Amino acid sequence: MTEKTRGDVWTMIESERRRDRWIRRVSVIAWSVTGVILLIFAAITASRIAYTMRQVEVGVAPSGAVWETAMPLVIVVGLISLLVAVLATVGVFLRLRTASLHEIQLRLAALEQMLVEREKVERAE
Repeated sequence: MTEKTRGDVWTMIESERRRDRWIRRVSVIAWSVTGVILLIFAAITASRIAYTMRQVEVGVAPSGAVWETAMPLVIVVGLISLLVAVLATVGVFLRLRTASLHEIQLRLAALEQMLVEREKVERAE
């Protein structure tokens, strides 16, 4: 490997690292916004549930109205849980693949080192 090629490789690696950091930042911001929106939605739904419960107590609304009021929050929390589970599973599989790629890279580096040493020995003879 020439010095120019090594420099190009390190430039590509740094570019990938910057891209990974950017994706992580976007992910953290997106999950933070999602959490805030979920909390706001939960607070709104809680106030609607309290209002509906008061209506049930005075007999204006049927008792099933409380469940109908709470159902959107249950659905949203369920969907977010499903999304997190799917993303976590994909992350685990990608992590396993990354570990395998890392092992392959280590083996290739060892093979390259062995070839370089063999070439030095052949030149010396």
